[in-house]
Amino acid sequence: MAPKTNMADNNNELDDAAAAVTVIAILAHEKSKNRKRKRSTWIQPWIENRSTHGAYHALLQELERTDNKLLTNFLRMDKNSFNLLLAKIALIIQQTDTHMRLSISPEERLALTLRYLATGQFF
Repeated sequence: MAPKTNMADNNNELDDAAAAVTVIAILAHEKSKNRKRKRSTWIQPWIENRSTHGAYHALLQELERTDNKLLTNFLRMDKNSFNLLLAKIALIIQQTDTHMRLSISPEERLALTLRYLATGQFF
């Protein structure tokens, strides 16, 4: 009869171990749910400064103000052709602003795309 008692003890020990593992798993899950995740920045600082230091806002705006010939060379088309193309595709390439960040304007998208297609390089 001793072996039956030993098996009963083993079953009780296994039940206790299973219960302990279950409790630990539940506590770990609850702790991970309650722990707030440290968020990284939503916008990188260099992207955030795009509106003042970016190629479109700094370089192209300056070229447009000073010398249309350099702007034509830079985009590989004159300003009128750029505006005509922009009018045709602006609604297609336009993105909506969110409460997290502003979208890239259709003008900037087109200018950067034309520059990339003309040279194969990013600014």
